[in-house]
Amino acid sequence: MDFDGPVRPTKDSRWRWTGLDRDGCVEFLGEMAAAARQCLLGFRRAAPPPLPLLSTRAPSPAPSRRRGARMASSGDDAPPLSTTVAVPGAGEPVRVVAAPGLTEADFTSAVESSLFRQWLKNLQEEKGVLTYGRLNLRQILIQGVDMFGKRVGFVKFKADIIDEETKAKIPGIVFARGPAVAVLILLESEGQTYAVLTEQVRVPVGKFILELPAGMLDDEKGDFVGTAVREVEEETGIKLNLEDMIDLTALLNPDAGCRMLPSPGGCDEEIGLFLYRGHADEDTIRALQGKETGLRDHGELIKLRVVPYSQLWRATADAKALSAIALYEMAKKEGLLPSSPTTSRRRGSSSSANL
Repeated sequence: MDFDGPVRPTKDSRWRWTGLDRDGCVEFLGEMAAAARQCLLGFRRAAPPPLPLLSTRAPSPAPSRRRGARMASSGDDAPPLSTTVAVPGAGEPVRVVAAPGLTEADFTSAVESSLFRQWLKNLQEEKGVLTYGRLNLRQILIQGVDMFGKRVGFVKFKADIIDEETKAKIPGIVFARGPAVAVLILLESEGQTYAVLTEQVRVPVGKFILELPAGMLDDEKGDFVGTAVREVEEETGIKLNLEDMIDLTALLNPDAGCRMLPSPGGCDEEIGLFLYRGHADEDTIRALQGKETGLRDHGELIKLRVVPYSQLWRATADAKALSAIALYEMAKKEGLLPSSPTTSRRRGSSSSANL
């Protein structure tokens, strides 16, 4: 249906459509209402179906993917690997638990390792954590193990130690790597004293570091001086005699442990610092400078650096070197060292005769 003219208000009616009589207006409004009803029905047909109601039940947990954290014969709902160790001073056996992902073999190796057993022993010594009865060891979580072949190299674990007076937990993250040695090698040549250092990559700090020749003890015998001699030969090519070695850390008071602790806030490492003094000619000094050494098949990329001893304390940030300097200087000051270094004419034992 068509209509002519615009819609406009008039005085004699609320609305009047020009060109339409009253009957036409009624017919027009009826058709408009019918069309509106058809549109609404169309919208209802096009509307998407209602969403399903959400379930109020909790979803089933995903299956566990932990590898090696359970005994081989246990079921899916079995607890992680664990054992107990007797620790005098702890009051009762302490539970030791394997972290998820730790294999049974690694867990057993960690608990039975000399590193872990020595740490437990330290807790009970004269100044041990459990000595005074205020601190209590609740549980130990073995988090990781690094094997050096068939030997345990490093163990990472967390000890839950509580201050029974305040109920506060004591920081207890431990990186166990055990005892090590380092040697301050001083060579006199033409009236000058030189220190022999190694420059090698240290991944934990992301840098090449200038430091004293050093190494870890690889057995439980505690042969510090023997290890020191062997490490010097491996890292520098210099062959030293056991009798020429001076244990600087042995000059410390016995209650200090006679070892240097480089980072006791996170690592159990204790280092024996040794001194070797000898004579060398200029050719020997030149031969040592920049010499490539180390056990390449063990990942050692080492270059030797010869530094005047007077400059050593500013040439390196190595804690072993700085500690050795301090011990050496104080021992000299108090007259605790032999009066003269080893010479090649005496027993043929100096570095210049054994390169």
